[in-house]
Parts: sequence; C-alpha cells; structure tokens
Amino acid sequence: MDMEKYLALADVLSSRGFPAEAGTSDVGEGGPGFHLVPLAASHGLRMADPALRVAEAERFHDDREVLAGKLTERWGEPYRVGLQTIRLRTAHEEIPEPWARLSLLVADVHLWELPRHGRWAALGVADLDQDDEVRLLLLVTETDPP
Repeated sequence: MDMEKYLALADVLSSRGFPAEAGTSDVGEGGPGFHLVPLAASHGLRMADPALRVAEAERFHDDREVLAGKLTERWGEPYRVGLQTIRLRTAHEEIPEPWARLSLLVADVHLWELPRHGRWAALGVADLDQDDEVRLLLLVTETDPP
C-alpha cells in the first residue's frame, strides 16, 4: 500500500473542483459534485478461487483500517456507516449520486465531514460484486449522505 500517495490524493480531492459531467478523469470517476477514486485494485480475482478472493478482500479491509487511521489524524474521528439501508432504498426511492452507486459497491464506509471544504469523504472496500475486482475506494462529494 502506497500510504503517502493515498494521503496526498485525499488532500488534493478534498479541495479539487468537480467535473461538470459524469465520466472518467485522470484519477477515477467523477461527476457533478463528486470524485470516486480507486486507490488500489486486485488483479485476476474475477475468475479466482473464492477462498483467494476472501483472503484478498480481508487484506483490502486491513489496508482500509490503516489508511483510515492516517486520515483520522488529519480529519478527525469518522462515522462508521453501513450502506445496506441505502442499497435497499434504491429499489423504491431516488437516492442521490454518488451514494446510490457507492451503496451497490461497498458494504460500509468510514465517513468524514470536511466542513472547511463543504464536503464529505468516504473510504470503503468494493467487494460486493463477486464478478468484479476488489477495490479500495475513496469518495469525496459535496452531496450529504442520504
């Protein structure tokens, strides 16, 4: 894990402007009011043995905890937020982006309010889709959590 690189990127995204339209950028996905960046991703887990996927997902969760500790030093104590309720609400309610998309990828996040910038930052592990790679994701958004 390249901790210094992730911390520098978190600092940049906490104040960087948002794209006018949804799409990809030099660091990940973005759109009006958000950046969604994969900090790290597995390789080859789509077709791998399920036990290997579980072990790699656990490693990503451990990495998330280490990075969350460093971000807590910068941003203060985070909220721990499960996204299952949001995921379930998407079936019958309009959930704003990027929260609807994040809830389909990530089970729970460390969530910081960044009042100096009028933004939120969320750190989670995208491991819900067994047909996708495991990713450590950082979300920075001006949209309040639902």
